Amino acid sequence: MSKAVSFTYDNDRRTGTYEVRSGMVRVITEFGTKATQVGGSPPSAISRMLARELMQEARLK
Repeated sequence: MSKAVSFTYDNDRRTGTYEVRSGMVRVITEFGTKATQVGGSPPSAISRMLARELMQEARLK
């Protein structure tokens, strides 16, 4: 089941979704998709970090 995630980068607030499956957090935004293993942080925090990374990478292109 997907959950909503909101994230901000450079004062620009956006939304996306994330899901947790088999120990992996996968985030989907307008900037793309990214996944990583669940570690010591809550999946919601990991999803915001991944979403910000996607947005930052898209802006650097």
